[in-house]
Amino acid sequence: MARGRSVQAEKVDAFVLTAIEPEYLAVVGHLGPGRERRTADGAVYEIGRFPAERGELTIGVQLAGPGNELAAALAERGVARLRPSVLLLVGVAGGRKDARLGDVVVADTVYGYESGRDERDAFRPRIKSWPSAFALVQRARLVAADRRWQGRIEPPPVVAPAAHVGALAAGAKVVAHAESASGRLLDEVAGDTLAVEMEGLGLLTAARINPRVQALVIRGVSDLLGDKESAHDAHWQPVAARHAAAFAFELLATLGGTAPREPLSTRQLGELTTLLLAVPGISTPTAWQQLLNTLPDIGNLTSRQHSSRLEALSLLRTCESADGWPALMESLDALWPGTPAVEEVRHYLMQRQLI
Repeated sequence: MARGRSVQAEKVDAFVLTAIEPEYLAVVGHLGPGRERRTADGAVYEIGRFPAERGELTIGVQLAGPGNELAAALAERGVARLRPSVLLLVGVAGGRKDARLGDVVVADTVYGYESGRDERDAFRPRIKSWPSAFALVQRARLVAADRRWQGRIEPPPVVAPAAHVGALAAGAKVVAHAESASGRLLDEVAGDTLAVEMEGLGLLTAARINPRVQALVIRGVSDLLGDKESAHDAHWQPVAARHAAAFAFELLATLGGTAPREPLSTRQLGELTTLLLAVPGISTPTAWQQLLNTLPDIGNLTSRQHSSRLEALSLLRTCESADGWPALMESLDALWPGTPAVEEVRHYLMQRQLI
């Protein structure tokens, strides 16, 4: 195993962040032989290979340590160094509702439940929430449904775990009991939360400022907010981490290989612009602004032009450079559900394997 090599020239397909040792060991256990350890400015990365359905993937892994702040900083540094297309947080969490010990919970949204205004008479929550990447959430729903991911768990579990997709909550505290102050706060302001953890908000914050990367948080349930003690954690954290890692690598197995996709040509962007402008009413100022508002990162990068066609072309160029096609389709589906013109856009993008 190589030691101390620079990662400046490295390019990985996916970067997986872990917080504690059982999570890290569960993740690197899925990498093939011959993985290498790289260092850069004190950060240490494990680089390995993993066979996907359409080619081998290069995977970077880091053992970061706990906390949203550290997760945000090291995820941002890892994305800058390793230039992944996919960013995952894989590890354990405390189950709050619906999930059993050993089950996997995948975040479609992560709540930052601890932010707020502490006034004289009461604490007024001001929750932040960041979404995981739409395309990865869609893949996660399919992985959860077909259950093939359970076959990647080693050793095989006596009782097969289930997988759930929903909201997670991330804070700075270890929530050790459902009746704690934090547990009661979650009941009040985030009742749909499946599990509680400490790094997801940080990871999604890093992804939010890196529009080229798609991010997802995957957790195994290691406690139920009432049974958190050292002996319990010693048994269940490695189990839950292995289950989360198995789910993560089943999802990664559905991704393409390392061959880069050819960018859309000028002609293809022109064809797609025509299809987009065929959506009824989309070129009106109000409707166009609504579309941009549902795409905050992409919309902010779209230059304003003197004609609808040029502005639509600018939006599509931004989607091309930021891998924003899944987000664009999600917005079109929300604003113009079932419209034939939207289906034409979807068909065009699917033909070119952009969604």
